[in-house]
Amino acid sequence: MTVSYLRLCLSAGLLAGLAACNAPDAPPAPALPSVASTYKLTTADAAFIQQIDEMDQTQIAIATLAATHSNSDVIKAFASTVQADHTTNQKAVAKIASDGNLTVAAKIDAADQEHVDSFSHLYGAAFDHMFLRDVVSTRTADLGKAITTAKASGGTPDVKTLASDTDKLLTDHTSRAHDLMGDRTISHHAKHKRSH
Repeated sequence: MTVSYLRLCLSAGLLAGLAACNAPDAPPAPALPSVASTYKLTTADAAFIQQIDEMDQTQIAIATLAATHSNSDVIKAFASTVQADHTTNQKAVAKIASDGNLTVAAKIDAADQEHVDSFSHLYGAAFDHMFLRDVVSTRTADLGKAITTAKASGGTPDVKTLASDTDKLLTDHTSRAHDLMGDRTISHHAKHKRSH
């Protein structure tokens, strides 16, 4: 009788526990802790990230036009490289921004959009010339200074890496654009001499 009584008490306790779990007024389960951002970006880093993202978006938009605005397979191939490199760079920017809980602009600002639009009416050699000049002039004094500062004193290793990678990207693109402009000049002079 003692064992039966004990079993009865245990069963009653178990049923009461189950009923409590299913009770409509039971408190909701506690929320899962949110995943904290990997790091907090400094004001300088946030400004740098946004500046690089704006530059990447602008260069991608201009390079994309080459497919339909250039008549040169060489320029189209170079523009494709420029587009791909800036797209890769933009993905690195997006990751840092996400990790640092920073929102970057979904589209370029009005001034940069006006700059992109200035290419939309150019075709053939006129487009090629302006495109190559634009690639060479992408690294403005302000952008160059921002890259140098971020490489030296960026708040996180990722920001320093982005600055270094952007520096290499722009140096490579500038060098290749200079080569293409030089090749075209040499070719032009050679044709000019042959015609005399």
